[in-house]
This record gives sequence, structure tokens and C-alpha cells, in this order.
Amino acid sequence: MKKFLLLIAVMFICSAASAQLFKKKSTVAEPQYQTGTVPVVNGKVTFEEVIPAEGLSAAEITDKVNGWIKSRYVEPTVISVKRYENEVPNTTIIKGEEYIVFRNTFLVLNRARIYYYLTITAQDGKCTFNMSRITYWHDDEDENGGVHMKAENWITDEMAFDKKGKLKNFEGKFRRKTIDLKNQLVDEIKNVLK
Repeated sequence: MKKFLLLIAVMFICSAASAQLFKKKSTVAEPQYQTGTVPVVNGKVTFEEVIPAEGLSAAEITDKVNGWIKSRYVEPTVISVKRYENEVPNTTIIKGEEYIVFRNTFLVLNRARIYYYLTITAQDGKCTFNMSRITYWHDDEDENGGVHMKAENWITDEMAFDKKGKLKNFEGKFRRKTIDLKNQLVDEIKNVLK
């Protein structure tokens, strides 16, 4: 009797898990991911935004940004970060590497590494955020080494949408997570500069 109840419990758990795995995606339009939201400059995906910092000098903004970098770019949030010295005053350049997670459940962990360069240039009262040179490494733990992809070949309007203008499933998840990461970084900098 105990074996029978255990078998029923296992079957119930497996059916619930498979229902989660094969759940249909929402067809609701997500305007933050639609065409025009991934800018391409000189053939490269480049996100750029001016962040206001009223009342702060360029040196104060640089100090605050450097403090944010030290607190944000630590394990386990990121895999690695490399900071580059720049001869341009009040300019900070880093190369970030972290995971973007598509699904994390009891049975499935689907994620990819994202690599990007972040350049923050401070001026009195504002700073310019620039995220570029974005690449991905999907299935990095695969025995074949996974797949390396450039953002230009993956998340642009031409690559991420089908002929009907709908966001493709696979490319779409990279586009969503990249835009989400960019928005998260910008929001964090805005909070630091308040």
C-alpha cells in the first residue's frame, strides 16, 4: 500500500513539473521588447542613455559610479569583471560577465553567460551610460562547449522577429533578458546618483 501511495505521489509531482515545462507562453504584447528597442549603431548593438545627476560634479559622479561598481560586481551576482584604465577624465570602463537566467525550477536551470562592455562618462550634472560589445555563451556546460553568439546576430529587430512581426521564442528570450539587464543597470546607477 505504501509503495502504491508513493508511486501516485511521484506521478503527481512529475505531471505537475511537466505541466510547468510545457506551459504556453503569453501572447500579450510586451512593448519594452518590440521593434526599435534594441539600437544598432555602426552595425553594433549599443545601448546608450544619459542619466541626470543634478547638483553633482563630474568627479562626484565618478566616485559614486566607482562605489557602485565595487558593490555590484561581486560574486555571486557576476562571474567576473575587469576594469580598464582610461585616459579620458571621469570615464569608467568595465567588462562584465554574468548569467542571465531564463528558467530556474526544481528540474530545469536554463541560463546563458552574457559578456558586455560598460562605459560610464561623467560630466557635471549628468553621465552617459553605454553598454556595447554584447556577446552570449549558451549551454556553456554542454560537453560540446555550447554556442557563442554576438548580439548583432541574435537580438536585433531583423533576427529576433519572425515574418509576421512576432518575437521568436529562442531569440526573444535573449532579447528580453538583455533589455532587462540594461534597464536594471541604468536604474541602479540612477539610484546611486540621487
